[in-house]
Amino acid sequence: MIERSVRLRKSHKRQSVLRTVSAVLIGLAIVFVLLLGWFSPVYIADHSMEPTLRKGETILYDRLYKHFFELKRSDMVVFRDPESGALLIKRIVGLPGETVSAEGGLLLIDEFALSESDYLTPAVFDLDPVKVPDGCLYVLSDERNYGEDSRNPNIGCLPASAVLGVVRVRLDRFTLFASEER
Repeated sequence: MIERSVRLRKSHKRQSVLRTVSAVLIGLAIVFVLLLGWFSPVYIADHSMEPTLRKGETILYDRLYKHFFELKRSDMVVFRDPESGALLIKRIVGLPGETVSAEGGLLLIDEFALSESDYLTPAVFDLDPVKVPDGCLYVLSDERNYGEDSRNPNIGCLPASAVLGVVRVRLDRFTLFASEER
């Protein structure tokens, strides 16, 4: 009788350990799928998106968002530089069919000023009017002194299909970037 009781306790203990190990493995699998399938990390390698994203920080971008929702103005998007293949992060300022221009650092969309005071370091620059073609986006760096954005002819109006994802999380100074209704 005592032997049977000891065997039952050992059996229950073994089952408990197996349940715990299974739960941990399932949890790790879910995290793995989320990180590699839904979100991807990117290390910020330059100052082009300051002050929002600083050089040396790490962000997570949402790879699925663009398949279920429309990309919106002020979304920060990740795409590959057509020449070098490096990952770039830029902010959407112009949508298909709009005309983007700038005078003295003031960004104009269809000749109306775009308020960017929430994220932009003021910079003086001019931009001749550019009509954004259907299926494309006009993207700019937050630090407007950097030219690796739609002002660069090698990038130009970015095809929406080239967007890999939308920045959702900054890890270093933990911040969630939610898409707002515009």
